[in-house]
Amino acid sequence: MEQVKSIEQLQQLSAEIKSLRRGFITNFFLDPVKHGVWIEKGDCYAERIGDSVFIIKESPTFWNVFYCSTTLEALGNDLSSFFEGHSTITMMFDIVGREVQCLPVVELFQGKGCKEATSLVRMTRMAEPFEYTPDTSIRKASKSDISQVSQLLHEFFNPQNEQIPYDDELLEYARQGHVLVCEEQTQMVGFLIYEQNASTLYLRYWFTHPDFRDKKVGSRLLRRFFEEGIDTKRQLFWVIRSNENAIKRYKHYGFKEENMYDFVMQYK
Repeated sequence: MEQVKSIEQLQQLSAEIKSLRRGFITNFFLDPVKHGVWIEKGDCYAERIGDSVFIIKESPTFWNVFYCSTTLEALGNDLSSFFEGHSTITMMFDIVGREVQCLPVVELFQGKGCKEATSLVRMTRMAEPFEYTPDTSIRKASKSDISQVSQLLHEFFNPQNEQIPYDDELLEYARQGHVLVCEEQTQMVGFLIYEQNASTLYLRYWFTHPDFRDKKVGSRLLRRFFEEGIDTKRQLFWVIRSNENAIKRYKHYGFKEENMYDFVMQYK
């Protein structure tokens, strides 16, 4: 296993597998900002085994692992060797795609001793005009807010299932104006973090403090989120599939479930 030193090295690792010309399957999608932070922190590693490369984000108690391989059969063989070499480590894998694409990979991981930690479904809403009333309790986060946002993420979110971002990533979101915070009497009671490009608004993290869940904090943040993306074509996010109440609530806002899933698999 070697430490990754640059984004170019990540690109080269993927290119090496593609150059074998025996097929290509992956759960790794390069994000220069996010992966650049991993590299800068010294937490990004890679290991080549056979027809596969494994990209690792190292955390104190577990690894997030991503793969590039040629075929499902090759991935299965190389995964066995990878697990044998790191048998004491808890590892998390995200298997993302349409159901027909995901299920054979999920079955492969289950056959290697992994369990499904959780699964999510993507929900989408086509942007449409709506009337928004400005809410003075909601504002865009500043640099000074990030430590509190980070603290709440670590306190209330599951780090193994939800890939909590580093503070440097949060600062980049804030720099782009993509962190909304809601305050009540100067106390931060909720936040919403999102990504945006020309056509898509992507909700990443949406939080209301448990002590304020009867104050419509979440819906107020979501309406401001819609307002931020008024010029985009669609809005999307991921929700835990078993959370029927949440799915029902999101459908109320016009979201629909897509045939896109994220199966979070856990080794150890």
